[in-house]
Amino acid sequence: MSINPIGCSPMVRTMVQHSTPTQNRNRNQNRCIQGLNIAAQLFNNHLKSLVDTMKPQMPGSALLYVNSYKIIRDIIRNPFQKGFKEASKPCCKVATLSEGGNGVLCKREGSVCGNRSNHVFFDGLHPTEAVNIQIANKAFASTLPTEVYPINIQQLLQLQTTY
Repeated sequence: MSINPIGCSPMVRTMVQHSTPTQNRNRNQNRCIQGLNIAAQLFNNHLKSLVDTMKPQMPGSALLYVNSYKIIRDIIRNPFQKGFKEASKPCCKVATLSEGGNGVLCKREGSVCGNRSNHVFFDGLHPTEAVNIQIANKAFASTLPTEVYPINIQQLLQLQTTY
């Protein structure tokens, strides 16, 4: 499983919103922080290549790579098309550093949105169940190697039944 587009998380967007003008210029059209997303993509590319590298060293095993980065990024780019109404703000009220929080987790006794399935992010960093369901569905059945590589879970299950 890849690292998600952390530069698009509400926590990072909020931190950079209150930072220097130079950091604000490093945003893309979706208001994501490019530098963090580039770092995540570099890691993810190496992780994907490990699937091919490790396979000969682990006979009898089947490895696959799920590109949650791409799946979430596609949702953020086209939230309405993917069934979401809010792609930049968390579902819950996140406790800031000045409130004794970490900018990620929900504030104790804070408000929570009425419909979590409309939001991409539940808190400052983590995707909602609705996003995770889309990732799981893609991992199970996607035939796109940019989403699941080299095979999906459904194909993996078919391989397992032939042993």
